[in-house]
Amino acid sequence: MAHAAPSMLSLSAAGVYIVVATSCLVAAIAAGRYRQPPAHWRMWSAIALVFGLLVAMRYAGFEDLIRDSFRDMLRVEGAYAERRSFQRPLSVAVIFGVSGLFAWGLWRQWRAARGRRNLALLAAQASTVAMVMLVGLRIVSLHQLDSALYGPLKLNWIADLGASLMTLAAAMIYVRLVRRQPNPGRR
Repeated sequence: MAHAAPSMLSLSAAGVYIVVATSCLVAAIAAGRYRQPPAHWRMWSAIALVFGLLVAMRYAGFEDLIRDSFRDMLRVEGAYAERRSFQRPLSVAVIFGVSGLFAWGLWRQWRAARGRRNLALLAAQASTVAMVMLVGLRIVSLHQLDSALYGPLKLNWIADLGASLMTLAAAMIYVRLVRRQPNPGRR
């Protein structure tokens, strides 16, 4: 199945993701250099990896490929007309599953978070989860969700850019906080 080259918007998004991934790698390096808890550099590295995968997905058109493959499979099986019966539960599962796991993880992290550097990391984790949920919703491609995501308000762009910029800001704040910390590892 041949796909067109990535659009300028996809390439622009990939550029933003590269900047975010790089900032997260800088945060991971700072966490190691300034003797932060090992979980910090691991988490920043994992977030950088997620944004690196998003770059590859944008460049390769992975979301479109998965969505088109799913539609083709439904056409072959003669179930394309009833695709909404599959998409609705899948959309609900993505929304509630990811939201539920996110809420549980956020609650656990919030209780354990002490200090601004931990809150910066928590904000980056939350933004990354939002990105993963957005990608999942774009792949599922339920008409009602697509109308909201790609409609006049362009919620897709707002959520995508907002989550990316939130992660970028959190990484920058984290690096600033750990660099000026008087006693590494104590805050």
